[in-house]
Amino acid sequence: MTLLALPVVLAQLSQMSMGFVDTFMVAKLGPDALGGVGVGNVVYFFYVVFSFGTLAAVNPMVAHAFGAGDEKEIGRSVAQGLWLALFLTVIGFFIIWNAEAILLLGKQEPQVAALAGEYTKAMSWGMIANLWFSVFRGFCDAVNRTRVAMVISFTAIFFNVVADYALIYGELGMPELGAAGAGYATAFVRWVMLLLILIYVFGTKEFRRYRFLYRARIPRPRYLIKMLKLGLPIGATHSMEHGAFGVTSLLMGTISTIALAAHQVSIMLAAIAFMVPMGVSFAITTRVGQNLGRQDPRAAGLAGWVGIGIGTLFMCVTATIFTLIPDQLATIFTDDPPVVAYATSLLALAGAFQISDGIQVLAIGALRGMKDTARPMVINLISYWLIGIPSGWLLAFKAGLGGQGLWWGLVIGLSVAATLHTLRFRKLMRVQETRVESGE
Repeated sequence: MTLLALPVVLAQLSQMSMGFVDTFMVAKLGPDALGGVGVGNVVYFFYVVFSFGTLAAVNPMVAHAFGAGDEKEIGRSVAQGLWLALFLTVIGFFIIWNAEAILLLGKQEPQVAALAGEYTKAMSWGMIANLWFSVFRGFCDAVNRTRVAMVISFTAIFFNVVADYALIYGELGMPELGAAGAGYATAFVRWVMLLLILIYVFGTKEFRRYRFLYRARIPRPRYLIKMLKLGLPIGATHSMEHGAFGVTSLLMGTISTIALAAHQVSIMLAAIAFMVPMGVSFAITTRVGQNLGRQDPRAAGLAGWVGIGIGTLFMCVTATIFTLIPDQLATIFTDDPPVVAYATSLLALAGAFQISDGIQVLAIGALRGMKDTARPMVINLISYWLIGIPSGWLLAFKAGLGGQGLWWGLVIGLSVAATLHTLRFRKLMRVQETRVESGE
């Protein structure tokens, strides 16, 4: 599990580091730009995370087929995943190009909404590349080639730093585009990453037998419907969690620009730590799926619990760090005293939800490997939208806790989700093991 998970984790961290670099460089432009990028990401990544989740169906479908030795099914899953990514991009453009209007409806400050609109429009030019990369990455991870995404992601960091430097500040002969420059830099890097993974996949002799291009010549509605039945609940599951964080960002923007900027700093640091359990969750999906494809539920259960244990242990460490040195962490991004002070109070709370956040995504990864996607979606709906967000709103605006109250809502929602997802995995594994014992 560790050997499979480590490259996935490193790939997640390296991709997240691009967001870290964007935030770090944009922070130099002031609180308005930092807030604009923050709320712009709310709209952009709400949809993109939904799309990633929908396309995540490729991983368990390929993993099951790989475990069963079905080469035709592997090729078909990847090929139709590419068509699905194209359809999702067409819908996404309509949403992303109206980000400013959406944010104004959410009562964001006009200057922040305008910056966010420019930033998201710039990023949208890399959306199809991002989603196609996700499909090929899901394939590579499912056939135990997890180092591919890791190497590409680390290579992309260099391109991201150079592109950000050139386009945000107008260096190296490029125009000075400010916050929008970070969006164009991100789009450029997504195309670089897609090119690199295409070179690997189509240049690897043993992958040619899957005949991706032949099977992708036309979309196949029946197979796409099958993929959507598995993927849409995954997309909804992820977007419900991401949406809860997004709503929290929008509510922060109604408090003040300082609160929004502090939230962006704090959530970026929390997100970096979150990449480790998220990466482990992908490895759990692969191992659980492969073992179930081989009709070995005991090995699948062991893989799930070991992965959950590894990820939880890491989040215990990060929770301790966030609790002990929040002010030092906040100053990584900005030296603006009001922003640092506000972010420090939020980071202390981030330590409280680190463990729950890790456990819930790890358990979801195990359930995804079992192709159990509908129930996790319902659990996230209850945890975040019926419990977490209302709790945060009441604590923030009725109990007078402000931004800290919104973050306590996140703590509550994540804790409920972690508990319910873990109990669900435990129940399903017991059912699987009972079937084996009874000879079914």
